[in-house]
Amino acid sequence: MILRPPPRRVPWRAPGWRIAGFIALVLVALVAIVARLIVVTILHGDRYRAAAQENQIRLIPVAAPRGVIYDRHGAVMARSRPSFVVALIPSEIGDPVHELTTLGAILGAPPAVLWYRLLHHRGINYQTFGEVVRNEPYGPVILERELPVASVARLSERLADLPGVDLEVQPVRDYPHGPLASHLIGYVGAITQEEYERLKYRGYSPNDVIGKDGLEYSYDAFLRGQPGGQRVVVDATGAVVANVKLPARPAIAGDTLVTNIDWRLQEITESALAQEIHSLGRRSLSGGVVAEDPWNGNILALASYPNYDPNDFAAERYKRIARDLNDPTEPLFDRAIAAATPTGSTFKMVTGSAALTEGVVRIDQVIYDTGGWNCGGYYARDIAAGGLGRTTFVPALAASSDGYFFRLAWWLGNARLRKYALAFGLDAKSGVDLPGENEGNWPTNAWEERTFGVPMEPSEACFLGIGQGAMQATPLQMVNVASTVINGGILYHPQIVREIRTPGGRLIQRFSPLVIRRVPVTPEALAAVREGMARVTDPGGTAYGLAIDGLPFSGKTGTAETEGGNGPNTTWFVAWAPTNHPRLALAVFVDRSGGYGATVAAPIARQILVQYFRKKG
Repeated sequence: MILRPPPRRVPWRAPGWRIAGFIALVLVALVAIVARLIVVTILHGDRYRAAAQENQIRLIPVAAPRGVIYDRHGAVMARSRPSFVVALIPSEIGDPVHELTTLGAILGAPPAVLWYRLLHHRGINYQTFGEVVRNEPYGPVILERELPVASVARLSERLADLPGVDLEVQPVRDYPHGPLASHLIGYVGAITQEEYERLKYRGYSPNDVIGKDGLEYSYDAFLRGQPGGQRVVVDATGAVVANVKLPARPAIAGDTLVTNIDWRLQEITESALAQEIHSLGRRSLSGGVVAEDPWNGNILALASYPNYDPNDFAAERYKRIARDLNDPTEPLFDRAIAAATPTGSTFKMVTGSAALTEGVVRIDQVIYDTGGWNCGGYYARDIAAGGLGRTTFVPALAASSDGYFFRLAWWLGNARLRKYALAFGLDAKSGVDLPGENEGNWPTNAWEERTFGVPMEPSEACFLGIGQGAMQATPLQMVNVASTVINGGILYHPQIVREIRTPGGRLIQRFSPLVIRRVPVTPEALAAVREGMARVTDPGGTAYGLAIDGLPFSGKTGTAETEGGNGPNTTWFVAWAPTNHPRLALAVFVDRSGGYGATVAAPIARQILVQYFRKKG
């Protein structure tokens, strides 16, 4: 066997092409990196430097002043004014308990009260507060508005000890006339969590103040404006670099509303309503008045009693707000558009127009009024025993004879009465540009079966025809009926706002008169109704003794029973003036006054007409 030595091990050497490939890859990577650096630093350097700087800039929101609301002559109804507020900056708060305790001592409020205001009255809960911190860490959360001067001075001295607490000047809503027109204008308040969840997709923030009622609510999208912002530089910890100033984005004030309201008439109307109710000596009484231009549906005045001061809500005066919310007279309830009750004999405007149009009676037809009528086996009696005797349409309307109108309503029947009630705008919302309107009610078979468990009786027509029973209407609906009688049968959409303009005065939108429908009544029927109402202050008329020297006016009284005749009466008066060339239509309503339309509601209308036209000339 031949033994051979093992093969000799030679160190491994990579082929030359592999080394070259590796070097090439490294060079390509280096070239790419260098090229990218060239692009970033030279070609797009400005853009990336700006982006890097922007990453250190934060925006602190600045509230926008809400738009001004004017009457038709330029009188200010609502505006914004500067006010001191205490704000919390979420990202800068150190120890919330310590800071709220210190802040409470300065403001004279226990820390628990401040938390309560923050979490409840401000409409913020813990979840929403967390959302504020996440989404707007540099945006202020308003804790206290309308800070008194003494508190401003004390807080200014201690701000250095309260990181995250700021004293700012922000716009606050101001209603220079206090309670006047409060239901019409409405009020503002802090956005609640529920409102924020609904509105955040439209650009609202958790710290916004929004319209809650009235025009403030209906036109909030125009009035709220566009918030601005103060840009600040923050360091790596998020703290604001105080010595760096950046250009601010100014807030844009909200748009201006110009209304159809005549402020002088508004003052006269509210004063007359309040004085009459006070004279009755019962605090529980309430009422409403609507004044309208009968030729276009423009609302000239709208009053509800009792009223409230919207400044309490704007300034967050919690005790006063609680008082209003718990008041049994419900001062926040707008009786001019939301109080629906039987209208009494004011509804005879509709019954008379329908009967003459349908031909169930002629204008000159003589009827012997005995003071009642057999309504399908039920004898309905007039409050005035004996009736008018021989009479025709016009004197029967002026005297408001129930016996006469029982007949007309019975001859018309439930179906035709309902047809004309709906044609004149009852049992439906008018579409006025205010929230909370009540559509009223006109009973049907289905409604009575649901409500009472029995079908409608034919005899109910007699009572519906004189504004009693289950029919209900609002003062706004009844002034629309009056305007329709005046203008020849055109039912207009009632409108409060005339136009919307930018803060600089540029027109955004103008609201022209809008016709809802032409009511299917004959001109002769409407003329007869107007003539009967023109005689209301003549001898034999229900408002005899209320005539105004030099100012002839037309009207119709109404007295509606409550609680089946066992409760205090609700009183109405519908009027217009001057009689021959009407410029103003009125509907006056006093709830459960216990009197009569001629003795309670009509004097209110008379006082309004006297003061308005004699001063106006």
